[in-house]
Amino acid sequence: MPGTASASKGLAPICPERLYPLTVFEGITGLGPTRRREGRLAGVHLPTIDVGRRKFVEGAAGQEYIRRLAEVL
Repeated sequence: MPGTASASKGLAPICPERLYPLTVFEGITGLGPTRRREGRLAGVHLPTIDVGRRKFVEGAAGQEYIRRLAEVL
C-alpha cells in the first residue's frame, strides 16, 4: 500500500519460526535502540543469539518481547 505509514517504514509481520538479524527486527517492528533501552531499564530484555559481532532474534522470542514491552511502556 503505497503512501501508508507502515509501507514507508518497512513494517511487517514477525514469523515465529524465522530468525531475524537484529537490524531487520528493528526495522520491521519499528522498535529502535531507544525503545529497547527503555524496555531494558524497565526489566524487559530482548533475547538475542550472538554470532561474532552479529545479533539475531528468533521470531517467537521477538513476539513475546513485544508483548512484555507493551505491558511496561
